[in-house]
Amino acid sequence: MNANYDPRITPWQIREQDFPQEGSSAEKLEFLLRYAILAPSGHNSQPWKFSVRKDEIQVFADEMRWLRVGDPEQVNLHIAIGCALENLLIAAEHFGYGHQVTYCPRPNQKELVATVKFIPQGQPSPFREPALFRAILNRHTNRKAYEKRLIPKRDLNRIQDCCVEEGIRLHVIDDLDTKRNVNELLIRGHATLIADPAFRRENAYWLGQGLFNIPRLLTRLIQLVIPYLKVNRAVFAVMDTRLVMSAPTLAVLTASVNDRVSQVQVGQVFERVCLTATMLGLCVHPLSGAVDVPELKAQVAKLLPDSDVISQHVFRLGYAEPVKSPAQRRPVGEVLV
Repeated sequence: MNANYDPRITPWQIREQDFPQEGSSAEKLEFLLRYAILAPSGHNSQPWKFSVRKDEIQVFADEMRWLRVGDPEQVNLHIAIGCALENLLIAAEHFGYGHQVTYCPRPNQKELVATVKFIPQGQPSPFREPALFRAILNRHTNRKAYEKRLIPKRDLNRIQDCCVEEGIRLHVIDDLDTKRNVNELLIRGHATLIADPAFRRENAYWLGQGLFNIPRLLTRLIQLVIPYLKVNRAVFAVMDTRLVMSAPTLAVLTASVNDRVSQVQVGQVFERVCLTATMLGLCVHPLSGAVDVPELKAQVAKLLPDSDVISQHVFRLGYAEPVKSPAQRRPVGEVLV
């Protein structure tokens, strides 16, 4: 790693003019990965790896960064990889590349999630707004309490338009009763997870990696204390309710099937939502507790108009004070294989 590399600053300061116009194909594709790694991921685990070839990038799951307790089926891992893949495709289109994505190309190599072939001077996708590219550097997960201010219908329509993949649906929830029901499931989900000492140890480990916007000393203290805390469900219920009910809008991404391809595509849609929200001055915060507990996952779906779907990702949308310090990112060199 470069001695001057600051993981909270350097990765977010990409200069478009540094794109290596006269460089090799591999150098150009490696530059695109600087945008891919700015994608969100659970616990900021960044569970992706990439292999750059002449005109192709292979996208891998990094199982060393898999949250085995909190995400035993690797759903959130593959959603995160979908987010990184979407950033990669948006950046590719901005720099004039077309692309062909093959999902899970080798069934006997499950860690290979996608292969992307790049075509110079290709055509952009009709559903990827050019302005999404600019939003990549400004997108940050916002965990603060949101304002009560309602989101204009026209902006919600633009958020809905982000969902184009077959079998993937985005359900927007803004009525109070359904929000309360979702909140109740989130509370139950978080209570179930946090009651597991193994889950708390895993949380403490990732906090200890210093990847969140938390002062280093406080991070170390939290890492030492969390595994031994007695669970106070009432406290977590109050915290969850404050976050959920402060937001004017909740949203649920669902899939018609539960397989690796649909999980990755849910991630792609979610990243387009995040970037579109950033363009519109909106904030996004994932709320995965209810869909991370199997017995609650189906109950979330029952709250939706189409109850025969699989709920994969829950998040809140709204307005809040901006995030002052971006989350850390590893340099591209550390995610290349």
